[in-house]
Amino acid sequence: MIASYLTAERDLGRIAADADVDTLAPMLIGTGHLLFAGREGRPPEAEAVEKVVTMAIAGVMPESRRGGTGAGSRTVRP
Repeated sequence: MIASYLTAERDLGRIAADADVDTLAPMLIGTGHLLFAGREGRPPEAEAVEKVVTMAIAGVMPESRRGGTGAGSRTVRP
């Protein structure tokens, strides 16, 4: 399901044409799982989730959609 979504985003030019969505999808799933696993009661802060997702997708964003001065700059535009 996530790989299909990422494929659609790639087809629309929102992520790089050469992005390996079959690798990126489980990477995002695993990262999300690790953020939430082992927590008792409280989910991670939204900023923590945004940071790891931004870092994970920074390498597959087309140059025209990148902003800021580096990965994790919170200016990557979806």
